[in-house]
Amino acid sequence: MNTVLPSVINGVTAGVPLAPSTAASPAQQFAHNGFLSIQSLTTPQDIARIRSLLDPLFDRFDTLGERAVDIAGPRVPGMAMRSPEINEPVKLAPGLTQTLTYARCKRIARELLGVPVGYMFDHAIYKLPHNNASTAWHQDEAYSARVIPLRSVHFWIPLQEATINNGCMWFIPGSNLGGIRPHQVAAVRTSGPNHKPAGATISTHDVDPAKAVACPLQVGSVTAHHPLTLHYTGANHTDEYRRVWILHFGAYGRARFLLHPKMIAARISARMRGV
Repeated sequence: MNTVLPSVINGVTAGVPLAPSTAASPAQQFAHNGFLSIQSLTTPQDIARIRSLLDPLFDRFDTLGERAVDIAGPRVPGMAMRSPEINEPVKLAPGLTQTLTYARCKRIARELLGVPVGYMFDHAIYKLPHNNASTAWHQDEAYSARVIPLRSVHFWIPLQEATINNGCMWFIPGSNLGGIRPHQVAAVRTSGPNHKPAGATISTHDVDPAKAVACPLQVGSVTAHHPLTLHYTGANHTDEYRRVWILHFGAYGRARFLLHPKMIAARISARMRGV
């Protein structure tokens, strides 16, 4: 398999081989900019396979319990959801782990982090047509409550062409180097047919949008970003759903959080406090 990673210059991407060169390596670019736009990662047929596994889950969205939420917050009575999300769909549709996309993302994460990697998390978001609900600027790290930082690569995989008009990804280059920003609640998430509260969507105002880089993508292309990289997606202003699968691979997988000394110490401390 000839994995392709991009060369990112002033926000313009072009596929280059993963083989070493005199230019900055993809791993160096990722560490410096906090994101990559990866062209032609997979095939349209593989994306269609992913759609065939995820679409039926969204068809029975209200039966999935707390795993399924509207990240845009409470909806107007009688109105449809705006940004339905399913967390960890691989547990409901294990065939997702057998896709070419899954295998190639895992390999690229290994190349970018320089150590063995494992699955950490995935979720899928289907923004409805004309949903008028952007996903505000945030850092994924802000959702983590662990005592050690995430060390992971987060892949954003559109299941159709991703454009500015339907809600492609935007990034602030280099924002991964500035640490965690203050975040606040942007919306109270809801789940189930009765729209029960189910956590919160968070955002930060510590952003200079003038520095933002948009990453529109063709089918089969993806973005990859660092958990500290500021990112945003706009509302879907089109007549079609904007479907996306997000896949996280982390250094040493979940074993890192089980075996890291700080995590072990935190569990022992919690047990001694009776928590």
